[in-house]
Amino acid sequence: MNLLVDIGNTRLKWLAIESGLVINRGHLLHQGIDPKLWGDRLWSHLHRPRQIVIANVAGPEVAWALDSWCLQHWALRPQLIYSQAQQFGIHNAYTVPESLGVDRWAAMIGSHHLVSSHCTVVDCGTAVTIDALRADGQHLGGVIIPGLRLMHEALFRKTSQIVEQELGDIVFLGRNTRDCIWGGSVYAIAATIDRITEHMAQQLGGKVHHLLTGGNSAALLPFLQRQDYRLEPDLIFAGLRHYLDNEQSLDEQTPRQASAAR
Repeated sequence: MNLLVDIGNTRLKWLAIESGLVINRGHLLHQGIDPKLWGDRLWSHLHRPRQIVIANVAGPEVAWALDSWCLQHWALRPQLIYSQAQQFGIHNAYTVPESLGVDRWAAMIGSHHLVSSHCTVVDCGTAVTIDALRADGQHLGGVIIPGLRLMHEALFRKTSQIVEQELGDIVFLGRNTRDCIWGGSVYAIAATIDRITEHMAQQLGGKVHHLLTGGNSAALLPFLQRQDYRLEPDLIFAGLRHYLDNEQSLDEQTPRQASAAR
């Protein structure tokens, strides 16, 4: 068994893989939970894996905590990946390659090996990231915008007459403040994704696939105008699979050096 782990800003997701097949999976909304407790909550029931590959954007304290837990319980050190200038056929457009978030890097690796044409990679998480990738693996660059919860939280924090409320109905014309905020946030993000992917497709030219992933991707999909988005909830894991049994591609750095960049 191999363990693949995707640690975002608010959610940790993991897959256990045996002979290429997913045999177990789970997730954790980790905000407010001590990282030292994550392993007990998630993996205490698992047998010792052969390899652990982690994409982490939640910071070095998380990396240290999971490294310590895996060493203590499995006598195995997890391998953290990091963005590079070039890897698995992908050429990073960032002027400082390692500053590109490893979640975006893994998603692009997964995308490149899922489709054979140009593509846009839309990750709808705490932030929404959109990257343009040519068929030959050249990354053209990307954009970052606030995600659904960040957008509505900005209204609660910066306006004195709006009281923070839970998710409302997603309607175009809300009839109370809660529904207006949630509907406005969803439609704003969906319209932005549509416009940016359209412009990226023009830049890429030819046949373009539009891949959609991330925790809010399924919720946003019905509000997108394009009909050709391809929902790939495990896109980052598709990228992480390429690191298994490929020691030269794994991060040999200590966990404190793991990038939390976007």
